[in-house]
Amino acid sequence: MSVRPITKRDIASIRAYRTWDLGNQVLYDMCRSHPGHKADDEIVAKVWLIGRSYAASIERRRNAKNTGDNFYETVVAPMMRKNPIDSWLGEIIQTNKPGNAKTIAIHKRLMDLFHSITDLEKRSLASKYLHFHKPDAFFIYDSRARRSITKVVPRLNEIPELKADEFDPEYRDFVRRCIWLRDEVRKHLGTTLTPREIDKLLLMITDGEI
Repeated sequence: MSVRPITKRDIASIRAYRTWDLGNQVLYDMCRSHPGHKADDEIVAKVWLIGRSYAASIERRRNAKNTGDNFYETVVAPMMRKNPIDSWLGEIIQTNKPGNAKTIAIHKRLMDLFHSITDLEKRSLASKYLHFHKPDAFFIYDSRARRSITKVVPRLNEIPELKADEFDPEYRDFVRRCIWLRDEVRKHLGTTLTPREIDKLLLMITDGEI
């Protein structure tokens, strides 16, 4: 299967400053300043702002009973406090490569937690929430990125496997593709893309900007 090659011009385009970079930096700064999951106000701020900013709001759920602020305060925050999210994130160390088996497992745990709150698969929200806490470790998944990556990466049976003890198959396979793309760009262009840069690349392909 032939795939669209990534060029030096593509890399230059994704590394140029974009209007949305400041907004994303605000979210990174928030999670760096308030990384924990013990205080309700910190939990609510992060889930609310990341979800709303990325059209992945946790309010979108089945059989909604509580709505608005009440849902965040009486359901979301208590449920997240009861789970060892800080311990999960603590398993990720700086030397881990993006998309390693631990990130796959932690994504599955958070996705399961969000499912218990919403009765929906919150694959995208889980990836984005984790990414802003550990930006060098977690790849960002959403439907647009999922569509774009198939244009620049071979079929799954042509790329290496990725083993993990716990995983969501859809996210694991997306991460497999991200790892292949990162490695190919590094091999052919001599530069290593971050998870954020891969996300920008995929979205710019979707939008026809490169």
